[in-house]
Amino acid sequence: MDTLPRHLRGFAQTHLALRRDSRRLVAAAPLLTSAGLPRAAEWWRQLRAIVDWHHRTEDQILWPGLIEHVPEIAAGSHRMVQDHVALDDSMLRVTRALEGGNAELIGCPVDTFDTVLHRHLHEEEKLTFPVFARVPADVFAALERRVLAAAPLRVKRVLPPWLLDGLPQPDGLMPAPVRLMGRTLLQGAYRRSLTGILDPR
Repeated sequence: MDTLPRHLRGFAQTHLALRRDSRRLVAAAPLLTSAGLPRAAEWWRQLRAIVDWHHRTEDQILWPGLIEHVPEIAAGSHRMVQDHVALDDSMLRVTRALEGGNAELIGCPVDTFDTVLHRHLHEEEKLTFPVFARVPADVFAALERRVLAAAPLRVKRVLPPWLLDGLPQPDGLMPAPVRLMGRTLLQGAYRRSLTGILDPR
C-alpha cells in the first residue's frame, strides 16, 4: 500500500477489503448451518451492494473518465467490464445458495466467487495501477468524488467502517471526520452485521 501514490490508496484499500471479506466467506462456508444461513445472507447482501456499486461506478464513471486522459486503457477497461459480468454471475450463485436454505450447497458457489474475484482483482490491478499513476492526482480525485457521490445510502453508511476494518490505514485514505464516524457512529451497526459471517452456525 505505501508504495502506491497517495491518490491511489483509497482504490487499493477497496480491493484489500474485498479480498478480506472473500476470505471470511470461504472460512465460514463449511461451518454454516441451515439455521445460520439467513444471518450470513444478510451480511452477503451488504457486501454484494458494495461490489455492485464499486463495479458499476468503475464502468460508468472511472473508466470513461480515465480514457479521456489515457486512451490506451480503453481495450483493457473493456476486459474489466467483461470480468464484471462473470463476477456478477458468481455472486448470483452465492445469493441463491445462501437463500436456498441448504448449507451443504454453499461451498461450491463460494469457492467459485472467491476464485473469480481474486483473478479479477489481480488482472485489474496489473492493468490499472501503472496507468492510474500517470493520471494527475487532481483528475483522479475528481473522478473518485463522483464515484463516492454515486454510492447508494446503504453503501455510504457502511463504507467507512468497512474500509477501516482490520486493514492498513495509510495517510490520506479518508478525511479525519469520516474516519471518526467509521470508528464510532457507524461502527456498532457494522460490527453487528459481521456476526453472521464471523460466528457461523
